[in-house]
Amino acid sequence: MKRHYLLLSLFLLVLKMAVQAEQGHQISITINNYDGTETYLAYHFGNRQYLKDTAYVDTENRFVFSGQEPLVPGMYLVVLEDDRNFEVILDANQVFEIDIDANDLVGSAAFRNSPDNVLFYEYIRFLGEKGRQRSTLEQEFNQPGTSEARQLAIREELAEMDEGVQNKQNEIIDADPDALLSRIILAQRDPELPDPPLLADGSMDREYMYQIYKKRFFDNIDFSDDRILQTPVYHGRLRIFFNNVLIQHPDSIIAEADRVLDKARANKEMFKYTLWFITNNAESSQIMGMDKVFVHLVENYYMTDEVDWIGEERRNRIISRAMDLKPLLIGNIAPDFEISDPEGNPISLHGIEADYLVLYFWDAECAFCKQATAALQQSYEQLSGIGARIFAVNIENDKQKWLNDIASYDQEWIHGNDIHRRSDFLDVYNIFAIPQIFILDSNKEIVAKDIGAEHVFRFLREYIREKRN
Repeated sequence: MKRHYLLLSLFLLVLKMAVQAEQGHQISITINNYDGTETYLAYHFGNRQYLKDTAYVDTENRFVFSGQEPLVPGMYLVVLEDDRNFEVILDANQVFEIDIDANDLVGSAAFRNSPDNVLFYEYIRFLGEKGRQRSTLEQEFNQPGTSEARQLAIREELAEMDEGVQNKQNEIIDADPDALLSRIILAQRDPELPDPPLLADGSMDREYMYQIYKKRFFDNIDFSDDRILQTPVYHGRLRIFFNNVLIQHPDSIIAEADRVLDKARANKEMFKYTLWFITNNAESSQIMGMDKVFVHLVENYYMTDEVDWIGEERRNRIISRAMDLKPLLIGNIAPDFEISDPEGNPISLHGIEADYLVLYFWDAECAFCKQATAALQQSYEQLSGIGARIFAVNIENDKQKWLNDIASYDQEWIHGNDIHRRSDFLDVYNIFAIPQIFILDSNKEIVAKDIGAEHVFRFLREYIREKRN
């Protein structure tokens, strides 16, 4: 009898799974205290959200998102017409029901046939309660009249609270390590580190600990599982690692970019997203010199067979952008060009002798150039004192206007223009916006670029000091 009952249970389970597979996905939502006639289903991808589907209220006051195909597993948002929203996890099981109250989306959410979301909301509520308790304790801790003894007790309570959260997370992970919620929790954790070694003076070896932390930063992410892309978590970890953990020097970024990309090869979607993030992060960075990272990625990935998911036109635009930037990378010799001085005599960039040369592209009609010019004039005496000269390259095509513009400038500046556009310096130096400033050393090697005029002297002063040390 027991054997027949077991067989029947297995049969019903298989039948239920088959029915769900045929149904694809079906999320039925009853929202109390909600007068809207529409809801929207959106999904996370990286740090953004995208609309997936729209559901309209039916005769039973329900909103049903359904389709014959299962949705990509991940964390989704159910969005109300007034932009209030709540999250749900969609993994293997995508046929379930939700009862929820619009006035308390988190506290009231009840799920049927969705153990993943039952556990997810238990966890959310648990964290919410711990967060409220923590806020109360921290307020008490910071009150002027709180005694040292009470502050010590609060610290202990907070430590116990953190341990309780860790234990709760461990329970979830241990129950089903492969579940998406488990992967999300794990991915947000910092790696476990060994006890720090001590230096000869007894202090902690911080450099060793930094290198270990950097090496193990992604230990809690399974790069073969691309479900994490459908949550905000992986994007957040990439952002923290490349913008906060790493030393913001292009060579350091390049080395770590290659290492992380090698890990991401375990899954093509993870590789695609990782490469996109690092490339975009480097290209849009406001930190000087990060275009070297962009050029490296283009040359080593986009210009090889590694990238096969973008169109030829887009690939060519990316490659063209990198090739335009490559000659102007910090550490390269600045491309030479020849233009005319105010008397019409030829003057070449490489022919100017100076310990340091401030190459300044400008236009008198540009309001920002007027500010930059004023800043350079103000610091010119200091710049001269450390062996720097200014080569002011005007990009206007009216010679008399240019001559009138420079009449009030410090005559020790070196002025030049190419009225007849015989030189291609505008293209070579990518002068699409002005002012533009490059700083060159005595060998015409680029030591700085895209730097504000007000920062030129301070940069050179620190640069010279570092070279001497």
